[in-house]
Amino acid sequence: MQGWAIARFIGAVHGNPEVHIPERKEADDRLDLIGNLVILRAGLIGLIMGLLLFGLAFFLYEHPSVEHYSPLRVFFILTLLSSIATGIELMFIYRDALRTAARMASILGIPQEELEDVGLEHSIPHWLIHAALGAPGFKATMFGIDPLAHIGKVGHVIRKVLAKLRVVVSATMFKIILRRLWARLIGRVAVRAFSMLASLPVFIVLNMIGMRSMIRDMRSRLVGHELTPKLVAHAFPEGLDGLTPGLHQKVFEGLNEQIQTARFMHPNQIRFLQMLPPRPEFSEQATETEIRRSNRFLLALLFMSGHQTPRCRKLIARAEMDLGEDEVDRVHQEIDDAIHDLTPLTRSWA
Repeated sequence: MQGWAIARFIGAVHGNPEVHIPERKEADDRLDLIGNLVILRAGLIGLIMGLLLFGLAFFLYEHPSVEHYSPLRVFFILTLLSSIATGIELMFIYRDALRTAARMASILGIPQEELEDVGLEHSIPHWLIHAALGAPGFKATMFGIDPLAHIGKVGHVIRKVLAKLRVVVSATMFKIILRRLWARLIGRVAVRAFSMLASLPVFIVLNMIGMRSMIRDMRSRLVGHELTPKLVAHAFPEGLDGLTPGLHQKVFEGLNEQIQTARFMHPNQIRFLQMLPPRPEFSEQATETEIRRSNRFLLALLFMSGHQTPRCRKLIARAEMDLGEDEVDRVHQEIDDAIHDLTPLTRSWA
């Protein structure tokens, strides 16, 4: 799957009609437009495939020429063709997401040579491909941080089992099971075909919500490539080389906790870790001011990295206790505006 995605992405980069738009407002409007269009196309393909399956179900349940088919035979036919249709639907969605990722990168001015560099696991193409396929981030140990350090032996066993059953738990099987359950829960056979028609809005909305989530993640990763250095300069005007040992240690330990709580490493976090100098040989106690500076920066990076899972909410709650709920909301809004409206960071964080 990853090989197919890489080939599709590189092809999209070469055939990309978009150009870099230096003007912030114009670039933001263009990103919004292509993002909304790809969300609508995801809903449209869901509608088309749903109507095709409805027509098939209506034929199998209602047409006189197949009235001698046993219920079991009808079930297997519908399941097989639903699998094929749903697979085609998801391949269209993934292909469209990959093309959109390449277009967004060009609008934001990411150099083409960087978009074609797929040799590194943490390169920009890998970041975008993971987002387009719905993958949250990297789970391997990097920069001395193991995202899965605290899941335990049972957790590792469960992850291995799920990895081997990836197809079973994929979106394809999920949608097939939902479609079949919807039809089977209807009592009379004559109504089952129409039940699939009634379920169409549900699957259209699911497609659009899923695509919207992917688009937001891709935009976060793309904007984060340029925004992360700006965030660092905004939070630490003295530069990363000028961090005191106490502040450096507080930032690194806080980021380590973020990653291990989320259990994956987001590209924006990787980008920062690439910039962070090696840890000092000696450590010292951070001051209250340094702790607040560290917490504000880590909170901003958390919001940039899509960590809004239930496990990460305790980190936000802890930041609210230290910084105050109003400050947390302001930082969240500033980062959201920077990613989705390309608004520069201007408020002093000193």
